[in-house]
Amino acid sequence: MFESLFVYTLLFLVMYACGKTVARREFRYAAGSGVYEERGRFFSREMWILVLAFALIFGCRWGVGRDYFRYLMAYTGMVPERFEFLFQSLTLALKKTGLHFCFYFGLWALLDIVLLYYALRRYKFLFPFLAFFLIFGSYYLPMMNAIRQYLAALVFLNAIPYIIQRDLKRFTICLVIAVLLHKLSIILFVIYPILRYKDDWFRRIWVQLALYFFAVFISFHSEIIIRWVEMPFEWLSNVLGYHVYHYEALFGEKYNRAKFGNNTGLGIWVKMFVTLPVIVFNKPMKRYYNSVHFNMLYTLYFVGVISSLLFGQSIVLNRVAMFFSIYQLIIQCFFVYFCFHLFPHRIKRRRQLVFWLGIMVMAVQIPLFLNMVSNPNSTAAFLFFWQ
Repeated sequence: MFESLFVYTLLFLVMYACGKTVARREFRYAAGSGVYEERGRFFSREMWILVLAFALIFGCRWGVGRDYFRYLMAYTGMVPERFEFLFQSLTLALKKTGLHFCFYFGLWALLDIVLLYYALRRYKFLFPFLAFFLIFGSYYLPMMNAIRQYLAALVFLNAIPYIIQRDLKRFTICLVIAVLLHKLSIILFVIYPILRYKDDWFRRIWVQLALYFFAVFISFHSEIIIRWVEMPFEWLSNVLGYHVYHYEALFGEKYNRAKFGNNTGLGIWVKMFVTLPVIVFNKPMKRYYNSVHFNMLYTLYFVGVISSLLFGQSIVLNRVAMFFSIYQLIIQCFFVYFCFHLFPHRIKRRRQLVFWLGIMVMAVQIPLFLNMVSNPNSTAAFLFFWQ
């Protein structure tokens, strides 16, 4: 546990310091105006340090993520694996060079972190918070586990501005790249007409709360959803290449909440504590950031929150929800920044309340993080490959 705490904390401090420097030097943000002023280039010296530090640590990891050894055996040739065309081509190209597998994992980590920060380059004021939630919110774990899918999801994240610009050609190119990384990305094509028609699908707070609590109820009775999709399930799993997860296996393979940090009873309540304030304050947040892009990010965030609850117990159906999980990281960063920089005139008491709410949303991440890295059944603990 000590090694994990040291490595992750050191990585956070490096990423935070670099992100803070970039945010302070290259960006000014006028709250509520919707005006974003970019200065300087994205790949500054600090950004290179930030992304290379992340790539170095997660390139040299050993066993972090439940799928780690699957990718390792595929790269070393111990077990033949057929991935999607682009991912397979890059794997084979790197394999032919004879480079150590740490370069292989480092490449995917580098692409992930570059795509994430580049997609949010207009919001550089979020960079310090991204470092915090990425590490202590344990978002690094699914990112470094479901490598292909998260890479595809981040490509899609970078395609969202093309929806605003009505640039279907570039959006399609991005989605084709995503599909060549993970074939399930094909479902993301439907997002274009949905967000093109309306950027903000969830405006009423009471509707969001009703949907959220319904999804929480379903999450404790997951067999309801599974039985609804029992008939098409085997067909879906065969098409997606998950035929090993047939219905009976799925029903018996529900996650044991006592084993994994973010699936414990504590984790469920903490997630609720973090999610509910975001829903309650979503209207003032939308006024504060005042942009179509933020509205779209929030819509995808709420879809991710609901789908993760509805499908969280399904190995296959959760793959759909995973495309939207990255938006929980992003919106949490937006929310905390909002809490720290909301200056409503004449309402000092409310300003202090919102400020401390932001502090608490960050603070509650720490117990879950400690639980993740200390739990012997979790794959979150860090170990270098040479150990």
